[in-house]
Amino acid sequence: MESFNPNEIADAKMTAIKEYRAAKRERDRTERLLDYQLDQTFINLKFNELKMSIEDRKARARTNKDVIEYKILLEKAQEKMDDKYAELERVITKIEFMLDANATNRQEMKLGGLVT
Repeated sequence: MESFNPNEIADAKMTAIKEYRAAKRERDRTERLLDYQLDQTFINLKFNELKMSIEDRKARARTNKDVIEYKILLEKAQEKMDDKYAELERVITKIEFMLDANATNRQEMKLGGLVT
């Protein structure tokens, strides 16, 4: 989005919004999968080792290999979402700068017309 073409600007904003929302849905889905895996691991530990305390089961569930893999996936999804949000903010900021520049130009033209 290097030009001042309104169609390109609108397309860039639309694309940025779509990508951000898709990344957010992916992160949310990964978070739900992580919670599900954590619960599954906790339940399996509960039935396998009855003499463990609840805190011990929670700790073992958090350190389970599958749960850690989902945590890594969640971090990657969060980074992707942050990148897409930054791109969306970049597009919005450029639009705001363009609007400010146009408003300044209009005011300068009005003032120039009054002086002459």
